[in-house]
Amino acid sequence: MTKKNLLLVSLLLVFGLAAAAPSLFAATGVVLTGSNNTNYFIRDEGDAEGVGTISLGTTSTGTIKASSYIYIDYNVPLAHFGTLYAVGVTVTGDYASAISSCITTSIGTYAFHSTPDYPPMPGLTNNMVVIAFTCDVVLGPVKTDGTQINVAVRVMVQGYPEFTVAAAVRTQYVFAQYPLTVSPLYDAAYIVADVQSPATTTTFKEGPEYVLTCFGIKDIPGTSYDNDFELRISENWGDALTSLSDEYNLENDTWVNAPTNGSNILITLSHIPPNVGIYARKPYPCEYFDPSDPNYCAGGNLKIDDPVALAPTTGTDGLGVQSFWYEVEATNTGVQENAIFGFKLWSKGPIPPNMNYQITAMVNLTDLNPPDNPTTSPPSADMPYFTEPEFTTPLSVVEFKDCVTKLLFPYVNAFLGGGHSAFANFGTGIDFANTTWDPFALTDANGNLLYPDEAKGTATPQYGSCTVYFYPADESAGPGGIVYTTPSISAGGSFAFDVAAHVPAFVDKTGYAIAICNFQNAHGFAEIYDNYGIGDPTATLAYLAEILPDPAFYPRTPAGDGLGEGAIAPVNIEKFLRKLLLYGIKLGK
Repeated sequence: MTKKNLLLVSLLLVFGLAAAAPSLFAATGVVLTGSNNTNYFIRDEGDAEGVGTISLGTTSTGTIKASSYIYIDYNVPLAHFGTLYAVGVTVTGDYASAISSCITTSIGTYAFHSTPDYPPMPGLTNNMVVIAFTCDVVLGPVKTDGTQINVAVRVMVQGYPEFTVAAAVRTQYVFAQYPLTVSPLYDAAYIVADVQSPATTTTFKEGPEYVLTCFGIKDIPGTSYDNDFELRISENWGDALTSLSDEYNLENDTWVNAPTNGSNILITLSHIPPNVGIYARKPYPCEYFDPSDPNYCAGGNLKIDDPVALAPTTGTDGLGVQSFWYEVEATNTGVQENAIFGFKLWSKGPIPPNMNYQITAMVNLTDLNPPDNPTTSPPSADMPYFTEPEFTTPLSVVEFKDCVTKLLFPYVNAFLGGGHSAFANFGTGIDFANTTWDPFALTDANGNLLYPDEAKGTATPQYGSCTVYFYPADESAGPGGIVYTTPSISAGGSFAFDVAAHVPAFVDKTGYAIAICNFQNAHGFAEIYDNYGIGDPTATLAYLAEILPDPAFYPRTPAGDGLGEGAIAPVNIEKFLRKLLLYGIKLGK
């Protein structure tokens, strides 16, 4: 239902028969009826939102006297650009010419009059439309459909400094008041819009939840290596997203401040690591699954143009910012629609580790139009225009995880019983090997190392230290353990140390240890020996450390998703299977 079709609520406006005081409507024998638009939503992200048109119609003969006034008082400021206000007054019908030649329109400032239902809203300026009659208007008999004075405005419901009670409007209506009788000046308030927030909901649909810094990321056809992610933007009511033609249809298109754009979309991706680039795909509308799915949009015809990439910038954190602009070409304003916005990312090589990178997304409705105004953001005097984002907390879309190996040493013994008998004094030696140099490393035609998913078995040369957390059997160290960090171990290198010599806090204890090495393809070896400190060591036990799946990707409970805690599976196996199932559903398989 359009705003025009909602001009159905009839209100009787009867003004005094005698000459009225200045600023009041003075008429002789004239009866006006009023109608206003109700029961539709406007976006509180918008600062030039069109509200219901107030229409005053003549239903009798008489004379409107010169120096008479009509006031229409709103509870929010009227949108403006400098001295240009988003107000249009038109006259239609039998005596349109006579009335048009005798009226002037101005913007007034008035403290909004309170009523029992609508309390006063202090601090507003320029919230009143004043229609002044400069000469007598004689209205004869109705010839065809009468005469109507139509007042259409756009209002500022967010982001306006003078509007200090903006938060209250989020749960209130926009309403207008105008005279019903000479005394009192105001008699009732009439709803012209219902403010809603937010206009849309954005959800993370799918993507590479984690990217390993030692590899970076790129598209590898035919593999599970996933370098794309998708966002779903859904309307919260039928005309939350609008095209330019929608804005014309939803408003009174005969007034001077006509719409210049629809509610176009700007997606901004921030905190992009060095050497990482992002490409936006063409969005596709609606997911046609089970109609009971809330994202199903039967009858939807949402059409969004190809993305326009804005020039990349640098954020305050020194990381990259990339924005993409989308023009809404067509919608079905009677259906809640959604669209899927896809992106691909790639890197030119490994990404610096130990930075906790996380790419986030923000979505704004925008009047920005880069094809027409490449250097102006946004162009002046656009309607509607927007200031508030669609959500307040940035949405995480890609997280970067450092390449690590988790190793479990289930038995470490540094118990010193004293004396010289066998099995009285123990020591443990631990060795780490960085096997990221190997005979399987392959390169492409340009000499670049291939990713592991491109050439099975290959490794990417890395380096880093190993941090070991020792846990005594007496639980004296607590959950944090006793910590020891090795020097950096180069690709192809190794490092061995004696526990008692390097970790004195573990002397005279037994227990276990977990090591986190800051590179992939780490392997560990432990040797436990007798006669520690009293003679030549006698080797009694040696074992290889267990490799634990990274808890960032696989849970420890239930152990390895039922595969066993030590089971190793490709990082992307879960996403890959999920995508196969999703595509199978889309193809009806």
